[in-house]
Amino acid sequence: MDKMQKELQKKAKKIGEIGSKMAKAVTVPLMCIFAISTKGMQEMRSDLAKLETNAQMAGQGLESLHKQMAYLNAVTGETDSNVEALSNLMASGFKNTQLDKELDSLAGAVIKFPDTMKIEGLADGLQETLATGKAIGPFSELLERSGINLETFNEGLAKASASGKQHNYILQTLANTGL
Repeated sequence: MDKMQKELQKKAKKIGEIGSKMAKAVTVPLMCIFAISTKGMQEMRSDLAKLETNAQMAGQGLESLHKQMAYLNAVTGETDSNVEALSNLMASGFKNTQLDKELDSLAGAVIKFPDTMKIEGLADGLQETLATGKAIGPFSELLERSGINLETFNEGLAKASASGKQHNYILQTLANTGL
């Protein structure tokens, strides 16, 4: 903030030279607020651009993506986490109706366990679960809290993965939780 304030004070001096009579006491705080909000908007635009790129690479339609973001924002209110969660799920191979169903289940977990289950962690754990073939992290915690035996789940996931149906297995498992 000190560095930003010095930079903004330089800009305030330039504004003063142009003929502005505003006091630095007003100019510097206003410019700080503007600079901070601009930085936040740049980060958000960057996150959304990454998400749209990931969606295109996954073959996901942008209209559907925007609906999914609006849905997640209504549930979590955390745009950064929602961008990360959607990116992780698309990178995991979920798309179209599978992605919609997966989002419903994970959003249900966030609603059911609001203080301990976060959408970004669940999606990350799900991505790692698919990569390793065993329930990991927050996703494994979700399964356990839902009454699912992890050994049984991991055995079923191994069988489903062998036939290329691991995504459907996970979707069916989550559907059975009632989330």
